[in-house]
Amino acid sequence: MVDTLFLDDWDALTRERDTRFAATLDRVFAYHPFYKDLLARAKLRRRDIKGVADLARLPVTTRKDYLENPHAFILTWPDAATSDESSVWDVMYTSGPSGAPAPFASTSYDFVNILALNRNMLRLRGAREDDRILNLFPLTRHPHGAFARTMNAAAAFNLPVIAAMPGAPNARQPDIGNALDQVLEIAQQTRPTILWGVPSYIRELVARAAEKGVKLPWVRLVFASVDGFGEGMRADLAADLRRVGAEDPQVSVSYGASEMQGSMVECARGTGFHNPAPDQFCFEVVDPDTHKPLEDGEEGLLLLTHLDRRGTVMLRYATGDMGRLTRERCPHCGALTERIIGQPSHHDGFVKVAGRLIDPQALADLLLATDEVADFQAVVEYEDKPDGGVGGSGIRGGGVGGKGAGKNAVRDRLRIRVAPTGPGLAGLSKMLAEHVEAVFEVRPLIELTSAQDPMLAGRGWRVRPLLDLRKKKRP
Repeated sequence: MVDTLFLDDWDALTRERDTRFAATLDRVFAYHPFYKDLLARAKLRRRDIKGVADLARLPVTTRKDYLENPHAFILTWPDAATSDESSVWDVMYTSGPSGAPAPFASTSYDFVNILALNRNMLRLRGAREDDRILNLFPLTRHPHGAFARTMNAAAAFNLPVIAAMPGAPNARQPDIGNALDQVLEIAQQTRPTILWGVPSYIRELVARAAEKGVKLPWVRLVFASVDGFGEGMRADLAADLRRVGAEDPQVSVSYGASEMQGSMVECARGTGFHNPAPDQFCFEVVDPDTHKPLEDGEEGLLLLTHLDRRGTVMLRYATGDMGRLTRERCPHCGALTERIIGQPSHHDGFVKVAGRLIDPQALADLLLATDEVADFQAVVEYEDKPDGGVGGSGIRGGGVGGKGAGKNAVRDRLRIRVAPTGPGLAGLSKMLAEHVEAVFEVRPLIELTSAQDPMLAGRGWRVRPLLDLRKKKRP
């Protein structure tokens, strides 16, 4: 078996990729509803695409294309097909800021690849054969992958895993779901060396341990799955863990995608997000407007191509994020694969609120750097009444609609739902509103809530710090 993470050179990797991609393309041209039509309209035939070097000849697929008809991205096998290529193993869901969750199907063939992908993720992140994983992802209404794929990753690496099942008890099955103190008890009993989940919940768990005087000296790794996780937040989480007894905790950040059923991960801090399965995925960077391929190191729109899939298949799929790629061998681990340099940013970039531009990453850094904030979700929306105020929570000096907005003007509102780290935090709303206003010149409406708030708990594993709800319905 070829270890495609550590081949001698790109020529060797390209040969491996082309072999797998050829088999995928054969099936796409024959059985893929969306691409059969798209490629025919582009007047591209199977012989026109010989390998990854010809990817630039294919049109770019947008997220809108996928969400409008996700079933058209699933290979439609002949009725007589009964192999592992055609047997559906599971269906996960991906969702954007709006719209119903879209199914992402994996066959038995794909599931073996998913296990290999997740095993490589653990290899790159420094997992050891004596590790124990505490799965801190909650169950969600629609399977988004985080909970299940954590269990799969442990299986692929032959590691014990404990599903802590955080969250409110299930209404039908009250024994399913554990409160924060119960999760802390599970951590004490099982002594995990790896905490894997959304960092805001891990931070809440660690804060509760400190409050109760509970030590977690076994923890050596944290796998943080979230968008917009800055260096300040990483340092704060490591410091919190040291306060509860962890000797030298390392926080490993990932760039996740439902379309991968896994993540691009760091082998060490600052080394970039590695493509852990270069035989399964190919990444490109293109100009966001012209879709012209860009050189390594240039920032552009990230594209993902499935090289070896049999369920849902995507070619040159625009992830919606901007980033920079390098194909140089990693100087730290020696992997030869694409790596994203720096932190990817959303293609939409800054969000304009009442005439002010807000960087979602900067907003996340500001709020999560506050010890009293465990988690949050920010939205920008239209006020219910065009001429209504926000009870003192608008922009000072001009109102939420912007300077000089008329009485009947439609006004923007920045609303932030905040789950505090504990009860009785008097003055937190006012303090946060003042901090946000000082930085962004927009005074938000702060609403205190809990981690079980559906707006927070139901987001899946790719958290967008700031959602623009004005795109859903304009007055």
